[in-house]
Formats: sequence, C-alpha cells, structure tokens
Amino acid sequence: MSSLLALLAVLALPVKSTPQGPPAPAPVEEARFVFSWRGIPVGTVTLTRGPGRFTYASRHLHTRAGTHGERRREASLDVDDAGRVKGGGAWPQALWLWRGPPPPGCVTAREELSGREGAHCVTGGTAPWVEGTLMGAPFRARYDARGRMEVLELGESRFTVAAPGERLRAPPDFFAQGLPVEGDAGPLALEPPLPVASRREGMTAWEAGAARALAARVHAAFPEKGPGEADFREGGEGEAGGCLAHALRFAALARERGVTVALVHGLLVVDGGPARPHAWVRVALQGGGTLDLDPTSLDPVLPDTHLPLALEDARGPALEAGARWLALLRGAHRVVRRP
Repeated sequence: MSSLLALLAVLALPVKSTPQGPPAPAPVEEARFVFSWRGIPVGTVTLTRGPGRFTYASRHLHTRAGTHGERRREASLDVDDAGRVKGGGAWPQALWLWRGPPPPGCVTAREELSGREGAHCVTGGTAPWVEGTLMGAPFRARYDARGRMEVLELGESRFTVAAPGERLRAPPDFFAQGLPVEGDAGPLALEPPLPVASRREGMTAWEAGAARALAARVHAAFPEKGPGEADFREGGEGEAGGCLAHALRFAALARERGVTVALVHGLLVVDGGPARPHAWVRVALQGGGTLDLDPTSLDPVLPDTHLPLALEDARGPALEAGARWLALLRGAHRVVRRP
C-alpha cells in the first residue's frame, strides 16, 4: 500500500513544461551546374532555394575587347511554399526544371534574369528523361532518384550538375589561367590518359595542299585575332575571332567543298606557359593518314605544343568533349610532358 501511495503522490506532482524555442528554419538547398555550349564549358549556374526565396546566380565567360573575361549575374525571387513567384503565380524557370521532374502539361514560367514569362510544357520522355518545350524551344532533362535534375539539354547548350562540395574550377578561370604543365621537355599528355581516336567516322579524304591553302585563307580572313562573337557562331562568321571561330570557319568552308573535317578540342602550350583551351581542325588525307592544321596561328600542330582532348563534328553537341572538359575542371587529370 505504501508503494501505491508513493506512486500516486508522484503522479500528482505538477508537471514542469519544457520551454519551446523558435521552430527550426527550413533547410536551404543548393545545386551547381556547369553550362556548356557545343561541349565547351563557358560558365556555371548556381540555384538556391531557401524559406520563401529562390536565387539564380550565373558566372560565365564573357568576351570583350578581344579577351576572355567574366560576367556575374544574379536574380532572387520571393516564392510561396509550392515554389511559385509570390504575387504572380508563375514558376521560376530554373526552379520548375530543377525540383522535378515536372508532370506532363503546361505551366506559366518566368526566366529569372530577363523576367520574360511564357508556356513551359512537358510533352513526353522516358524516365529518367523528360522532354518538352520552354517558350517553344525544345528541351530534354534527366533526373536522379530524388527527382533532382542532373542534365538539361537546350538547343546547343547543356547544363550538367556538379556533386555537392565538389571542387570545380570556374570556366572563366580555366580559360584565363589554364592548367599547369609538369615537366620541362617532351610531348604533352594527360595523366591519367584520355585516349583520342585518330579520326571520326564520315571524314572526307582531301588533298593536303588544298587543306593548307584553306587554312591560310581562314587565317587571313580574321584581321582581329582574339575572342569574339564569331567564336559562338556555327560558321565562325565575323572579322574578330579566336581559335574556335577559325576552326568553325575552316569546317564550314570545307563543307561548301563537300569535305567533312573534325573539330579538335584540346590544349595549347606556348613558350613554356600553362596549357590553355584551344581548338583546331583535323583533315583526312588521300592515301591514308590525317593532317592537323591550326588556322588561328598557322603554326605546325606538334605533340609538344598541341594536346588533343576530343574529336567532334563541328556542328554537333560535342558530348564527349563536354565530358572531358568537365573532367579537367574537376581536376581529374594533370598535364605532363613525357620524355
């Protein structure tokens, strides 16, 4: 009985309430994507979603006065719990794509930087891919098991997600600073190696003299040698252009002659400096073999100055080159000289 009375006495004691602090803030989620144009990394995009707020920030290569620079842009939008813009109801474009996959059908979405709004539609696709249109422009996106976007393909552009916490060089830094080269003499190589095929399927056999003459013509057609808008035009149209413009112009003029050449993505080392991104062309020769030409400088393409990274169609998406450039941005390979 005494035990029962003691228990009743304990149960009758007033219960002290535990102080309750403010509710824990909702977690902030962030994702970073590498933005590539025809396989060439040109920038990064960072998406951040926090309580009531979504931020789109880009850092990308910017060409001005014949040099590569950097341009940063950012836009933040107030969003409701569902993710729509407060006071308007449109979905931020990148948020609609990122936290998906979006269901079939159409919504009104807003481009974060321009503020332009229009229909964004999912029209099909087979998991993990989704296909649709963004204001009429076709897109294709791939999603992981959590429903987060891993890859977005939009026209000639491709956005590839970077792993959380992954060290990743920004493309503007990569183009400006290049990669260090280990060793004093010998042919250039990557460690670990990345094998590159000697030719692409569909290349047209051509006469070496005609190819060299075209390289000289393209070289003379650019009175200003430096990065410019021509580097991002399919045929390299323009009077000012860097290596990509020269290579694209060569490929376009070769096509007019019924000749298909390969665009070489690679690295160039000049006068003992770092290895910087570069582009040139490879021609299949009559009687066998190939000939690499650098229309930008007309210098010989040699193993101790030019390091091929990938061969691509001058008009294609350059997916292999894009993957290899991304590996270099991640620091997965070193540039070395082999005695």
